[in-house]
Amino acid sequence: MGFEGVAVAEFVDVILGQGDQGDEAMYYLLHQRLGRQLRERYEVFQRQLCDDFEDVMEDFFLYLREGRGNQLPYQSLRQLKSKEAFEKWVLTTFRNYLSNRAQAEERIAYAAYSEPEASESDEYLSDEQKVTMASQLIAYSHQVFYPRGRYIFLRSLLTMLNKQKALPNEEVARALGMTDISYRVTLHRMRCNLVKFRRRLLQGEQLRLDEQHRQMAENICHGFDQLYPVLLAYYTQTIDTLQCADAIHQLRRQHYEATGIMAHEPEPGDTMVTTAAGFWEKLNRLLNK
Repeated sequence: MGFEGVAVAEFVDVILGQGDQGDEAMYYLLHQRLGRQLRERYEVFQRQLCDDFEDVMEDFFLYLREGRGNQLPYQSLRQLKSKEAFEKWVLTTFRNYLSNRAQAEERIAYAAYSEPEASESDEYLSDEQKVTMASQLIAYSHQVFYPRGRYIFLRSLLTMLNKQKALPNEEVARALGMTDISYRVTLHRMRCNLVKFRRRLLQGEQLRLDEQHRQMAENICHGFDQLYPVLLAYYTQTIDTLQCADAIHQLRRQHYEATGIMAHEPEPGDTMVTTAAGFWEKLNRLLNK
């Protein structure tokens, strides 16, 4: 259906409904109907934010759908007493999102490497530096991504390191309960954020990790030659944290029944040794898709 001229109350019903139309309606609302008002609110915080308006909007779309921690924005939407207050709710939620994001980005700690001038080039990185950066990159991304984003992120890394053919994105999206548009946005923003995080590391920044993810970075760093089984363990743990865990497990069982291979499990006898240079090269290819 087209969304131009649709009444506010009908928008709420469509967005809270099932299927692709909900995501399409919200995407239209953010980028078309409320685009000017949202940009005005972005400009208030612009100097405090690292990302352009378009990137912030894509992240806000994911935030509305996925939530953050105990914050589930769509639950608040369901509690609106008047559906006519919907657009005001979106604008207020966006302003609060920008404020929280600006505060979080102000707390970023910088710690330069020993080189006299920081650079975005990885040409002269030692293997030790690549391992340290890769460990921080993986742990920090796992820390800041949304729940489904963490799963997609780890799945992408395992697919990158494994010779097996990946499960089709369409099947994974369905198992995650995601529409095509939300899956594509999540994948695109994952790559954009990884590029940004890698750039920050190359420029000499120490990414701020909480205790749980600092330990994750240490585990990855100390066992980097066995990176694959370490990531596989985090991947399986991540599946169990998803509300759609049963659907993901079922998808993996179906794949095993059809192929005789459990998705992402290494072949028998395959040691899956990872080198710093090999991982860095594959990561660059993944991010340059």
